[in-house]
Amino acid sequence: MLALIMTAVLNSNDLVDKIVNTYGGAAAWEKVESFHQTGSVVSKMRPDKGDLDRVWRGADKLRVRIAYPSHTEVRDVDGDHGTSNGEAAKGMMLDAMRLQAARLALPLLLVQKRSALKVVDANHIEVPLDGGMTLNVEADSTGRILKTVGKATGIEFSTTYSDFRTVDGRLFAFREENTAQGMPTGVNEIDKVEVKTK
Repeated sequence: MLALIMTAVLNSNDLVDKIVNTYGGAAAWEKVESFHQTGSVVSKMRPDKGDLDRVWRGADKLRVRIAYPSHTEVRDVDGDHGTSNGEAAKGMMLDAMRLQAARLALPLLLVQKRSALKVVDANHIEVPLDGGMTLNVEADSTGRILKTVGKATGIEFSTTYSDFRTVDGRLFAFREENTAQGMPTGVNEIDKVEVKTK
């Protein structure tokens, strides 16, 4: 039994190392203080394309602004607190915001959560998050993250990643296809990423 546990730990560490190294290395990601992404959103729930502006400042700190022709949506999350268009976000809405913040800098999250990770199989890692949430990470043989599935009470969000590009020595996915409860919700196309280091 101990041998099986040790094998699982080794496999998860091997997979973590592969992913982190593919994305630029632990040292590079540990220097990231924040990053700013701009692009566009095509939402299944909106008739027009929106302009995306989001700033990541940590695994639990994120600001997202989407400007549609008819209106603008602004969401902020900082740990256990969040707002949507200035009003307090709670329950599933807050959990969704926290899961998005967690997935945006996965190489750093994997480094920070290494001791708590659970290997699912050779290409999947489950990352436990605060509040009973989890993030399942699927990588290919090169270490690129192809998909994440975030779960919280009563909800499940998935994102598939493509169009990988290197910015300041760190790999980012410039296309994200999102679903909620298995239903497509929209596509994010990133045009620019600016990284601020410590």
